[in-house]
Amino acid sequence: MGKRRSTPETIVAAAHPKKMGRDEMNLAEFPLATLADRAPRGCKTLVFEYPIENSDQAQPRVRRLTISASDKYGLPTALDDEVVLGLVQVTKAAGFSDRRVRFSRYELIRLLGWRDEGRSYRRLEQSLQRWLGVTLYYENAWRDNAQKRWVDAHFHLLDELMLYRRPMPHAGVSAKCGNAAASSFTWNEMVFRSFEAGFLKKLDLDFYRSLRLAAAKRMYRFLDKKFHFKKTWRFKLPVFACEHIGLGRRYDAAQLKRRLNPAIAELEEAGYLLPLPPSERFQRLRRGHWEVVFVCAPTPRQQRRQGQKVSDLEERLVERGVTASMAAQLVRLHASDLIEDKIAVYDALRRTNDRRISRNPAGFLVQSIRDNYLPPAGFVEKAFTSNTRQSSGSGGRESSKLRRRPKVCRVETSPVVDYLSRLSASEREELEAKAVSEARGLPAEGYRRATEARNSKRAQHYRQVIVEQYVRQARGSDAAFAGSRVTQEAT
Repeated sequence: MGKRRSTPETIVAAAHPKKMGRDEMNLAEFPLATLADRAPRGCKTLVFEYPIENSDQAQPRVRRLTISASDKYGLPTALDDEVVLGLVQVTKAAGFSDRRVRFSRYELIRLLGWRDEGRSYRRLEQSLQRWLGVTLYYENAWRDNAQKRWVDAHFHLLDELMLYRRPMPHAGVSAKCGNAAASSFTWNEMVFRSFEAGFLKKLDLDFYRSLRLAAAKRMYRFLDKKFHFKKTWRFKLPVFACEHIGLGRRYDAAQLKRRLNPAIAELEEAGYLLPLPPSERFQRLRRGHWEVVFVCAPTPRQQRRQGQKVSDLEERLVERGVTASMAAQLVRLHASDLIEDKIAVYDALRRTNDRRISRNPAGFLVQSIRDNYLPPAGFVEKAFTSNTRQSSGSGGRESSKLRRRPKVCRVETSPVVDYLSRLSASEREELEAKAVSEARGLPAEGYRRATEARNSKRAQHYRQVIVEQYVRQARGSDAAFAGSRVTQEAT
């Protein structure tokens, strides 16, 4: 006798109207449901938690989510988790404009990729009712993106739900089209505030729906959030498997690896994760302690880029520690003359082991190109001599380029810039920190807003204004310290 399926079948659905979906970052951090089709009998509560890394307190703090279900509808399952993600897409289609969102059950079922049949409608209604009865208790685990803080938050995901039944065929109306958006649901204010604060990430819905295993879908949502910050992640095996994916804590390390492997294999075959041998995927720290490693596979665009020929200028930047993607971007956005000049100054500073670039040489080079740093006093002539020598040794093409563009490059340095260029790295850092802390007025307000908005370019501009004002006030008028005019000739 075959096993009876209790969930609707999934079919390949049409792409989302706006192609790329959205996922709320807090909802991607912890599992909101069990991985099974139904919760264990008698189980009404789920708890997921993990310790905060690098906590300075003697008592390690944790981030914890407790999920409490109603007696009638029970705990949410893997399919209910997909329904919540579908509701986020419906809200996105409405522009995240209102907590109360009108929707059509038929369109939501199509968006989820379920079959248009009675069982799917019943399952959707059951899921929405279940979410009304589920209470989420976040303890130091809900990120308030507006305040940039982790907070305690306790709420239901949905506050209200109104469902209209499909009209009967004999009523003379279309069973599917009727009032296309008669039903509605209302997000909890805490969740909707997170939407408004922009705590959202892009999610490839077509790829998500193509995954077969619930663990693979859960893994994709969590890792896709993490890969936004870096492409390689290491997690303690039980923390990743139990607290972020939702496997049972009763399993030992060997059992956790066996249960993770099918989901990992599915993501590898789909081209999302870089395939790794078992010895690299699961690494032993000490007896009984393991970690799991994930590397994001390069996208097709990155793969195409790897097959393209790299220019000489890009190669020179990469040789100096700049990543290939950043080198390509710099060459695309900035004039080759400017890049060559900054490389020459950089090489001169490196030869003298200058402290200004000792902390992050490649980062200094990138920023000098982006912001067109003025060369430090005393290094200008050496830099251009080095540039000429290196260019002449790289082949006739580079030499002819220099011969074709004889010009005089004039760089004027203000007294403030000249004064700052003579400071050591530690002295300059100390001066800038003091200038920012004592800043007042419009530059200080602009710097604060740019920093809160994470607009690094604008923040750097305001920071430079603040520092220059501080130096002028501390040192007096321009006449109090000498300026310089440097004429550089490139032949």
